[in-house]
Amino acid sequence: QQLGCFSPPPMLAFASSPLSFSAPALARPAAALRGAASMGLAPPVEKSQALPFAERPAKLDGTLVGDVGFDPLGLSNILPIEWMREAELKHGRVCMLAVVGYIVVDKGLRAPGAEKLVAATSSFTAHDAAVQSGHMWALLLACGLFEIVGAGAIASTLNGGDRKPGEFALTGGFDRDAAKLERFKLAEIKHSRLAMMAFSGLVTQDALSHGATGFPYF
Repeated sequence: QQLGCFSPPPMLAFASSPLSFSAPALARPAAALRGAASMGLAPPVEKSQALPFAERPAKLDGTLVGDVGFDPLGLSNILPIEWMREAELKHGRVCMLAVVGYIVVDKGLRAPGAEKLVAATSSFTAHDAAVQSGHMWALLLACGLFEIVGAGAIASTLNGGDRKPGEFALTGGFDRDAAKLERFKLAEIKHSRLAMMAFSGLVTQDALSHGATGFPYF
């Protein structure tokens, strides 16, 4: 037979038939975008990086370090985004310290002067022991002072100042290299989020046995 009269086998024709419709199907989104742009319509809504099936919250535009568009409850539409980032960093830093502190106390470390007072105290029972001994007042005073000192800085951020959420000029000299500082900021927010989840799980697991299991809490 001549080439112009060649007829493909039935199986080959069946397999290739869907491909004949692929080009128009793939071309439709591009054509739709061009058509939307020519008519002055808004572009398609951007999806969240953390939740690809949901729309990216309008205020989570990627300007904050570690922003992946995660806000399933829509809190960014209710509270200032700077306030929530300040709270996220503060709670994350506390939890990073808390995870380490919780474990080392259960491994036997005690603060200077408290060895005899709380020698048999575990992390799970430390709160009640500190309340009974009165040492909780010292801790409350220290936390109160930190909150008072930080209130002015937070107010500056919320009132449109140059200060970014969570910054207290404690960079350790890493601010000399802007790229390195950004990497450390990203590492901090990731570790903060992990520590908040870790401490919640750690305390819950320890509470299930009323502090009887100890480290590693299972």
